[in-house]
Amino acid sequence: MPWPRRASLPVLSVFGSLVVGPIAIGSAVARAGSPPAPPAQSPPAPPASPASSPSSPPSSPAPEDADDDAAGGFGEPTHSAPATISAHRYTLTECLALADRNFPNLWAARARLALAHAQLEEAKWIPWFQWSAQSTFGVAPSFSGSVLYPQATQQTRNITGIGNGGPLGLGLTPFLGFGISGVVPLYTFGKIESSREAGEANVRVSEWDMEKARQSMRMDVRRAYYGLQLARDAKDVFSDANDRLDKAVKGIRDRLAKGDPNVGEVDRLRLEEYKQEVIAQGLQAPKGESYAMAGLRFLTGVQSNFDVPDEPLKRPDRPLVSIAQYLEAARVLRPDVNMARAGVVARRALVEYNRAKLFPDFGLGLGADFISTPSANEQQNLFASDPFNHFYYAFGFGLRWSLDLLPQAARIDQAESQLEETHALERLALGNAMLEVEKAYADALEAKSREEAWDKAEHVAKQWISTVQDQIDLGTWDERALLEPLRSYANARGQHLFSLMDYNVAMSALALASGWDSAAPTGE
Repeated sequence: MPWPRRASLPVLSVFGSLVVGPIAIGSAVARAGSPPAPPAQSPPAPPASPASSPSSPPSSPAPEDADDDAAGGFGEPTHSAPATISAHRYTLTECLALADRNFPNLWAARARLALAHAQLEEAKWIPWFQWSAQSTFGVAPSFSGSVLYPQATQQTRNITGIGNGGPLGLGLTPFLGFGISGVVPLYTFGKIESSREAGEANVRVSEWDMEKARQSMRMDVRRAYYGLQLARDAKDVFSDANDRLDKAVKGIRDRLAKGDPNVGEVDRLRLEEYKQEVIAQGLQAPKGESYAMAGLRFLTGVQSNFDVPDEPLKRPDRPLVSIAQYLEAARVLRPDVNMARAGVVARRALVEYNRAKLFPDFGLGLGADFISTPSANEQQNLFASDPFNHFYYAFGFGLRWSLDLLPQAARIDQAESQLEETHALERLALGNAMLEVEKAYADALEAKSREEAWDKAEHVAKQWISTVQDQIDLGTWDERALLEPLRSYANARGQHLFSLMDYNVAMSALALASGWDSAAPTGE
């Protein structure tokens, strides 16, 4: 929405204390820590002319040379002072590009998008990685015998003492075991597909969330940029008005000094009072410039050597087309509308996922297990379980079915309710977008007409001032006649500047409301 019609530019006032102070301190520290510039070396003296006589007395140095010698040979300070490096002037397009790259809120949105991508990768791969592995290792005493002829008892498994045998010299031998098992899903009644679809929709929601943050940030950059141009143009207006009032006050004083009966002290006081009023109002322009500059530095991330081109406010370089085009653009491009649409897709996928959980999962089970204990005799009987020495692998088909059918039906009802809620939010987002587009279009149309009217008023006021000034120069009128046209011109010029800014901001707000970012003015 356009700023209030005051030169204080209150929208960005919060940045004054946050940005200007630290930047000024940092600049002072940088200047204090920089080494001094080396003195410029004097060029070598030209050779003596052949026509000069060796016996001729040397000429006395010029006064300037004597001053240079007394000063140490550095010459005049203005000649040896280091050149001032001017700040780079960033156009609106460059400011937008810097904000796209540096603004913290966009980095947060990119992080949320990266999280959504990671969640999608998890949804893609987790059904195929239902695997587990385990391993056992340690030392064991000696076990001898078989199932039919055991030579060891249950107590033999306990390590009750330390002998002298075995490879470790302690009567113990090492053992090692390793096993792996897993399931490959064959048919899940749509669980895998619906979870992947929900993850992809979540990515689209995050993408449009980042675009929403980006367009909002670009609107703030444009508002600050046009506010800075307005503040600088306002400074020029107040400076011009002060110059004209100084000239008028001087003319009144001269006529009073000459004893002109047609002017009085009241006329001079009236002009002096209006001059002080203009000075007081003009103090708002530097404050607004400081606020807008601090806001641009914060949004772009450029904290030093930052400036914008010294150009006056201009009419937007983008035409105001029919409202039907902006409404159609909002239906297609508006970020929150597209977020709602992606949310509907995600909720629908979750409904399908919960419905599929009523049915079992069919899969292929795979497994292998190995263990080796050298101190135990290996059993050759198939029907004897050998926990100390074996190696086998197996596979088979199976199903897994959670029979919490009634709780799962309740979960389906919950998912369907959330889907209906998202449908309602989609209708709300679309209706709100249409409302905002129509309101922004009305604001832009009003700002355009108002700018044209104040442009004509400004030209008429200029002609009025020129006519009055001509009469004053001819001596037919006095300076008192200049007060009313000056008031009219200052008001018309100020209102024209505000209307120019409102026009640019309204066009930017219309681009934001429609999601059509390329319809915003570029400042060129």
